[in-house]
Parts: sequence; C-alpha cells; structure tokens
Amino acid sequence: MTKIQRSLSYEELLRASRKALERLAKANRLDGDTLARCAHLARFFERVSQMGPADLKICYVLTEADLRRIWRESQNEEAYPNIVGRRPLIH
Repeated sequence: MTKIQRSLSYEELLRASRKALERLAKANRLDGDTLARCAHLARFFERVSQMGPADLKICYVLTEADLRRIWRESQNEEAYPNIVGRRPLIH
C-alpha cells in the first residue's frame, strides 16, 4: 500500500507543531513541494539569525525591507548552500 504524501502550505508549516512535522517527515509523508518550502523557511530563518546579535530582537536589527529581500533571496536553493545541510530541517 502506497502512503499518501501531504502538501502543506507555508502557513500550515508555520502553524504545525514540531512533533506533528517530525512524525510526517520520518514517515516520508511530506511531498516534494512541502520539503522545498521547509528548506526555504530554513534558509530564511538561518539567514535572519545571522543578521545580528542573538540577544537583540529582529525588529531592532532588520527592517521590513530587509526581511522581504532575505525572503526573496532565500527562495533560491543556491542562495545559501551550506545552511540547510548544517542542521536537520526538524530538530
């Protein structure tokens, strides 16, 4: 019997619990588009985390324009090639 893979939007990924995503990922239940969205989110958040000291809030360091630029740049898989490979998408 073939397992049906799920397609989750960016909003669904951000709302999902860590445990639920981990279960789906381990069971190979996330489709390719969803995995690509996970990788995009990982690149985006990793890049944002590199922008300033860890003890500052994002709003103190980055403008909305900065965040929009990083979001667009992180859509490209080659934009930050070492980011996703350093850590699992779900940890």
